[in-house]
Amino acid sequence: MKLYDLKTLHMEQPVIDKTPCFSWKICSSRPNVIQEKYRIIVKRGEDFLWDTGEVFSREQSFIEYKGSPLSSETRYQWTVTVWDSHGQSASAKAVFETAFFRQADWKAKWIECSFERKNACGQNFGNSYPPVLFEKEFLLEKRVKSARIYASAHGVYRLTVNKKRPDQREFAPEFTPYGKCLYYQVYDVKELLTEGRNVLQMYVGDGWYFSSQAGPVMQDRHKEPSVVIQMELTYEDGTSEMILSDGSETCRTDFIVYSDLYQGEKQDLTLASGEKKPVMIKDYGYDFLHVQPMEPILPIREIPAVEVFTSPAGETIVDFGQVLAGRARIRIDVPKGQTVSLDYFEILDEKGNYIDTMFAPQKDIVISAGEPFVHEALFTFHGFRYIRVTGIEDVCKEDFTAVLLSTAKENAGTFACSDARLNRLYQNVRWSQYSNMMSVPTDCPSREKGGYTGDLLIYAKTALKNEKLTPFLKSWLNSVRLDQAGDGVVMIVSPYMKLYENLMKDASARYGEDTISGVAGWSDAIVWIPYEMYQVTGDRLVLKENYEAMEKWCEYIIHTAEKHSTLAIPEQYDRYLWNTGFHFGEWLVPGREDHTGEPFGICRETAYYTTPFFGYATIKKMTEICQVLGKKDKAKDYGTIAAKMKTSIQEGMMRRNLMPDDLMGAYVLAFAFGLVPKDLYNAYKKKLLSLLEKSGRCIGTGFLATPFILDVLCDLGETETAHQILWQEKRPSWLYEVNHGATTIWESWDADDAARGGRYVSFNHYAFGCVDDWICRHIAGIDSDTPGYSHIVIRPDMDSHLSWCRRTFECEAGEISVYWDKEKLSVSIPANTTATVYWNNQVYDVGSGSYEWTERSI
Repeated sequence: MKLYDLKTLHMEQPVIDKTPCFSWKICSSRPNVIQEKYRIIVKRGEDFLWDTGEVFSREQSFIEYKGSPLSSETRYQWTVTVWDSHGQSASAKAVFETAFFRQADWKAKWIECSFERKNACGQNFGNSYPPVLFEKEFLLEKRVKSARIYASAHGVYRLTVNKKRPDQREFAPEFTPYGKCLYYQVYDVKELLTEGRNVLQMYVGDGWYFSSQAGPVMQDRHKEPSVVIQMELTYEDGTSEMILSDGSETCRTDFIVYSDLYQGEKQDLTLASGEKKPVMIKDYGYDFLHVQPMEPILPIREIPAVEVFTSPAGETIVDFGQVLAGRARIRIDVPKGQTVSLDYFEILDEKGNYIDTMFAPQKDIVISAGEPFVHEALFTFHGFRYIRVTGIEDVCKEDFTAVLLSTAKENAGTFACSDARLNRLYQNVRWSQYSNMMSVPTDCPSREKGGYTGDLLIYAKTALKNEKLTPFLKSWLNSVRLDQAGDGVVMIVSPYMKLYENLMKDASARYGEDTISGVAGWSDAIVWIPYEMYQVTGDRLVLKENYEAMEKWCEYIIHTAEKHSTLAIPEQYDRYLWNTGFHFGEWLVPGREDHTGEPFGICRETAYYTTPFFGYATIKKMTEICQVLGKKDKAKDYGTIAAKMKTSIQEGMMRRNLMPDDLMGAYVLAFAFGLVPKDLYNAYKKKLLSLLEKSGRCIGTGFLATPFILDVLCDLGETETAHQILWQEKRPSWLYEVNHGATTIWESWDADDAARGGRYVSFNHYAFGCVDDWICRHIAGIDSDTPGYSHIVIRPDMDSHLSWCRRTFECEAGEISVYWDKEKLSVSIPANTTATVYWNNQVYDVGSGSYEWTERSI
């Protein structure tokens, strides 16, 4: 037996400024291994800070540190010893480092650009300004033993020491509600320093902070970029020194004319560096600074161009064969002063020409200095598959490489099967996840770039089965909590962007609300996402961390439900139905065009049922969460409210024949949330099946109902119908997208109509990729009936379309793998878990290990 994958706060050797928790995995060649007990020891040098003693428990993740207080800027070692059910034991060690626990640890001063930047972008999608280069020179007269830089900025920055980067991270300090939380980064720069003169630079672009669209809603926004830099040195002779931002630095412009997350970036390599000017010292404080709690954004994959062609309109277009988020790295050799324009876009129009479906330009421009060079934007990213190129006479595909950018995360899943279409669908899901997990979980990397709550609510379970997302999601949930309004409202995006502030104010006002409304299915994310994280990983801490925010949101639902609606529902029921205010409803229901003449008018017809249904489902989930956390009284209170909500839906809506006659999603959600009374069960089932038959067994559900449709059909005994929908090739369907060249998941089922022009839509939204969760559980057969997969259920559904299928999922205990074909089932179960396997009408209860069943063994 051995231990592996030791993590602190679910990261390897992190730098932290909060209470750590620990996790590990067990590897053993023996079968049926269960962890019987563990012991954790945390040390600082030779000093013991925490010794759990022998703890009899199967827990191996999210074990919270409860030792002596930790100190700032200190390296700690922790050792875990595990004893298993066979009497074996093993130990392993890991380390973590602390950053600053106290504001007083900051000695550096905030320094700010001292000159007023001018809008330098000629586009009409907001102002954009030149980045600012901050520079600090310093002398080192001794040999350095260790060196750490702690740095942050208002804007996004790239740090260099003596013209070299300490790592490859992009868009530091990440996207957060900056007025309440700004991350700082920690760099090991020992190898970059030299004796004598050194130069430290931070080049700062607008990023999210200064964006006219993406900038978070906040009161005291600074006008110009600012930075804070603290370098802590230890010399080989045992002495130490700090190099601090202190006002002695300079600032200037450089070769980038402007940079904007939406409009793109302009670089002019003929520009001389701007005049060095003094900086201004600012007293911005440090209370909002926190060390980055997740991995950085990195270039995680390079995709060479596959083709260069001339469009019917005479445009030169480079095709990378894959929709992605990032930018291109391009070798350019044109005369001095020549302007090269690069228009990034996702699809061709119906004639094969360039088309903008984004409403923002996504255009990079570079002016050559006359020497061959490699161009790559520094402070922007795009959603694209194609680039329209002007200014280069002979465009060679070998000169173009697309760079996929995403927050670095470990892989957690794989899938392959005998059908190439389903394999492509899975790859589409993964590519959309890569593209939209960049600092925050976004809806799309092109048009909006917003941290939409609703998108992740329906996709979180799928996301967690494909990548290890605990630090990433916990970081974002912190933003959601910070953005939560005093009345409990959770915003539709977090960080809450200026792009959506007026939209939500106007929409709420049309429904008579003085303040921004909470939105069913979007704001509910504060409850649903921690709940799904707990179900997939077993993490109780995420429930504790978000409990107060969950409670505030649930109380908002309860109090808002008490408002009398305009619907003809008796008051004794209406007071428990959340049915007032603005809501997006089911959103993007196929075939439901908006002819209301008012913004979001179409939302009313589905908000009628989605709002009370999601209100009930959220309160019911909150009941379970309170039970998990041992809050018995609260669980009882929420359980009582949930029961009254359910009764009110049944008596006030369903038995009064107020359910819509032609909206499939209403019946899907009614069954999914367990709301259908027994006496209406057959009628509702018949209605749902008739709507499916009417649609030609195509998807008829929108955003909020689609994640549930296949499970509902299986629960209704209509598994064959569920499979027919999965394998449907007519629009709207998943395989329609695949068959029509999709390489990511589309925002809407009819997105390809945008090729005709006049429509803004994204071809890189992960939300409808939630079907992958169902494929994992039903077709591959990997599921669980316990939080964290401590007991695994293997029940593959032998789909007649497939001759074989393989799926892996790395749960908290280790990798689960399943392979099946028409003759056998092969399964691998990780240590410290058990499993129930269903195969050929037989049931097998097994422990950890590898197993194979064949037709002959039955």
